[in-house]
Amino acid sequence: MSHHDDGKLPAAAATATHLAHPGACRNCEAPLTGPYCAQCGQHAHESARNLSAVVHNAWHDLTHVDGRLWLTLYLLLVRPGRLTVDYFEEKRARYLPPVRLYLVLSLAFFSVNALHTPPAERAGVAPATAGLASPAPAPAARTASGPTTGQTTGQAADEPDDLRVELDGACGHVDIAGIGWLTSRARAACERARRMPTDEFLGALAHNVPKMMFVFLPLMAAVMCLLYWRPRRYYVEHLVFLLHNHSALYLAFLLLNLAGLLGGLWLPLGTLTAVLGIATAVYVPLYPYRAMRRYYGQGRLLTLAKYATLALAYLVCLLLTLAGTAAVTALGH
Repeated sequence: MSHHDDGKLPAAAATATHLAHPGACRNCEAPLTGPYCAQCGQHAHESARNLSAVVHNAWHDLTHVDGRLWLTLYLLLVRPGRLTVDYFEEKRARYLPPVRLYLVLSLAFFSVNALHTPPAERAGVAPATAGLASPAPAPAARTASGPTTGQTTGQAADEPDDLRVELDGACGHVDIAGIGWLTSRARAACERARRMPTDEFLGALAHNVPKMMFVFLPLMAAVMCLLYWRPRRYYVEHLVFLLHNHSALYLAFLLLNLAGLLGGLWLPLGTLTAVLGIATAVYVPLYPYRAMRRYYGQGRLLTLAKYATLALAYLVCLLLTLAGTAAVTALGH
């Protein structure tokens, strides 16, 4: 049976056919108007069989991504609000997209934080997020088998952990606005948390904190819609603004944790870590204010008032989402 019987042309014949019709893209058959296809972006003349073209494309893709990454990180760190301004001025191709940037930096932050945190503290709740204030430090997990302050090892082994003591007898008093099904679920979650060892529960909670942010950030974007009612802005503007802000503060704490790791390996870097810690303590609360000023373009006093309101809303929403995450964690175990 010939190739023509299958309705297919040999590779050589297909190439000859293409050369006879050089005005069409080989990938999508769209008409060519230049060296690249306007429909799919494929180069009109490069061949997959050309080694130099393969190497050139790989090098271009690598350096292009790196160039975007370093430019994005630089502006994110030193120019609060600039990325958000450029994003909505349609200058997007030169930077990493906001969601990808957030995912990369949050993953890097939580991974390095796990290495940086001492083993005795790794079961504690990791920093919830870098937001309007610095993330709360991870509390040390106190287990029933480990000594706590003021206790010997033997005493600690014989006594229940603090979480169980605090929840013992309290679960029956849980009542959520008289809503029966919600109250029963909350009591069940409380009972499960009471039965779980503290280190196991806190470890599971820390694992769920990054997922919690996918509820927390959209919630805060809704709060910002109320703060910036006039002039009216789209919801997505506030969401991208928050993604950029949290990414910047994840980056700041990531650098601080990396400095801490290096300081543990080489003592002279300990001083640098201390200086970076002080700088971060100033940088974290100042960054959102500067970003709000640059992106929303309002006066200092009005921005400061909205900043204070947003900080309060941030704390309330963070506590609510943490409580919800703790309940989901208890029900899931």
